[in-house]
Amino acid sequence: MSTIDAETLLKNASSSGRRRSLTELVIQALSDKIERGEYTPGEKLPTEPELCTEYGVSRTVIREAVASLKLGRRLIARHGVGVFVAEADAHSSANSFLDTSTLNNSMYVLELRIGVETEAAAFAAIRRTTQHLDALKQVYARMDNLNPDDDAECARADFEFHLAVATCSGNPHFTSILRSLGQEITIDLRLKHAKADAKERRIYIKRIQREHSAILDAIEKQDEGAARRAMRRHLNESLERYHNLSNASTTEGS
Repeated sequence: MSTIDAETLLKNASSSGRRRSLTELVIQALSDKIERGEYTPGEKLPTEPELCTEYGVSRTVIREAVASLKLGRRLIARHGVGVFVAEADAHSSANSFLDTSTLNNSMYVLELRIGVETEAAAFAAIRRTTQHLDALKQVYARMDNLNPDDDAECARADFEFHLAVATCSGNPHFTSILRSLGQEITIDLRLKHAKADAKERRIYIKRIQREHSAILDAIEKQDEGAARRAMRRHLNESLERYHNLSNASTTEGS
């Protein structure tokens, strides 16, 4: 049985303008080429403009697809050189796919999110309406019902929870800031959700949901201080992990 021709699907879907579906199709198309040996281990990927022309999509779609494959350890970036198909032994290294640029950008985005989202959570506790609280609970419940093996969908649900918290704040600028960072946040969340081991993924999602639960509980109780602390703890954990990865990368490179 032949595999789905993702490139054909991409051409048929290119007029839809739905960035998420186009991104998934580009991911599949690039993955198919790697599997077929059209892109061999160690080979440099075509440039962004070349990929945009080949698939008829925007640079944003290509960047999201490449970022996803980097997080999936299929591709690896070499700073100032380009993006390459990962060697077979690179798949066994937990940190080899994390180029310095991606790692630093994730840390910078998290630093900004800590400043923005801790205050958004605090204002959410003060201002949330019954309607907004119900919507937040629905987003929280949705993540409980997701397949933990679908890291892309889990990452989207995670992002939707944070957007719902921002909406509860009653300040549209909090939501606007998160949406403007959507691509970077999604890359970060895909990194955190894309655990190699199924058991590790499930443990991670349960822990994340406990942290989300603490945020939700504080907002429901209208406890401003608790909401701020819960959100800060939630985001700080990720920042600390990136600092550890950065330090390990620096040590290995020295």
